[in-house]
Amino acid sequence: MKKINTLIGICVLLIFIGIFIGIFKNTFINIDSESYLTSPKDTPSFNYLHNQVNTTNSVSFDFSGFNGRWSLISFDSSKGTKLTISDNTKITKGEFYIVILNSQYKIIATVQPNKEEISNLIIPKNGQYIIRIVGKNASGKFIIKINSNTNINLYYKDIMGNVSKL
Repeated sequence: MKKINTLIGICVLLIFIGIFIGIFKNTFINIDSESYLTSPKDTPSFNYLHNQVNTTNSVSFDFSGFNGRWSLISFDSSKGTKLTISDNTKITKGEFYIVILNSQYKIIATVQPNKEEISNLIIPKNGQYIIRIVGKNASGKFIIKINSNTNINLYYKDIMGNVSKL
């Protein structure tokens, strides 16, 4: 009888430890970790998203309460293409990153607005590339403009997953 009570106690303890680990993992996301930045899954969530303006080479919008990952711009490019990325994003709250990924979701460049900037980027090989934003309780104004020394087509993916040419 004593062995059964001990076994039940150990099982209950293991269940509580499992629940704690699950809550901890979902509550304390390390958004600047490589595994989070490069996960193929998009998970954008906003309190609000307003004043969106898309042009042939830029995207801007005001936002609040942004959590998750959003691969909002993609493009095909050839090796050696020089991109000029003008990032005028202003973050007023939270954590926020802009990440350039290749088609295998490997990081090409990362920038944290208000702290650093991507100005010139040389594309390392032919393929598709993604500009992703990543945030945790982030608010501010996102403004990015992309120019290149060759003709590239930029595609915008809205938060519902619909893709259109910029």
